[in-house]
Amino acid sequence: MEKNIITRKEFFTKALTAIAGVSLVSKNMTGFLSPGPELRAVGKTGIMVSPICFGAPRTNDESLIKYALAKGINFIDTGRAYGNGNNEKLVGRSIAGIRRNVIIQSKIRLEKNELPLKGKGRKGASEIRNVLSEKLQASLHALNTDYIDILLYHEATDENLLFHQETMSFFSDMKKSGVIKAHGFSTHNDFMNLPDRNNSEGFYDVIMLPFNHNGSFNHSLTGSYSEWNQAKLISILTEAGNKGIGVIAMKTCSGGKYSPSKDIEPSYKEAVLWVLQHKFISSASIAMVNFEQINEHVSWLKDQRL
Repeated sequence: MEKNIITRKEFFTKALTAIAGVSLVSKNMTGFLSPGPELRAVGKTGIMVSPICFGAPRTNDESLIKYALAKGINFIDTGRAYGNGNNEKLVGRSIAGIRRNVIIQSKIRLEKNELPLKGKGRKGASEIRNVLSEKLQASLHALNTDYIDILLYHEATDENLLFHQETMSFFSDMKKSGVIKAHGFSTHNDFMNLPDRNNSEGFYDVIMLPFNHNGSFNHSLTGSYSEWNQAKLISILTEAGNKGIGVIAMKTCSGGKYSPSKDIEPSYKEAVLWVLQHKFISSASIAMVNFEQINEHVSWLKDQRL
């Protein structure tokens, strides 16, 4: 293993002392990576990522992740809740020995049953910090790393919790300490108030939410349907991009195939290109579950329209 796992005591000590010499991955990828596409900036974080992010939550084969990395994708999305933490372990095994060449985005969240005091008062604030701290430590352990590039608050719905002073203080402290390089949140489009408020607050570095040409999607696992006001969303995300907030798109293929003209056959390639042509998008997260899908998507990464 590349890094020793830190103890709980070491974790909190590190969170209080800034780590020197932790450098961001540069555009000049080395070693195992094949020549890939030009990397994109994640807002003003200084983090550079491939236009396509490997969405790992539906993957249980580490060879797929290794293959995607070898093909030029340097960005992996996972989360503490996926597979009861096993998805993070899978990602951790996949990047063993090459950690510094890979950008990892993971997610943690607060559950209502974990906060009996609902964040109220000093004890409620302590509950928030304790829960987030324990989950971050568990993520670091599962990923076999001493830092996470982008840490998101997962599936944010409650504005009061997301922008609770203790929640923001925790993320800020972890970034200052070097345990994470950037923070943000993921949400769905029923909660446009969250990225809208973040545009005003200017606190979170990154947001992740559904964005595709169709302005809607059917969830492939649950069958649930979601749609949104596309013009309003684009307006919010454009403002976010202008303010240096990184935007990671998900559900990019869930809107179906797309064609920009009658002369071009509808395809998922065109659907993703539609997403990536928006300047505020840092990367499009795609759940690729076999080698054929990886080949399909990486084959056009250098498309001139990017």
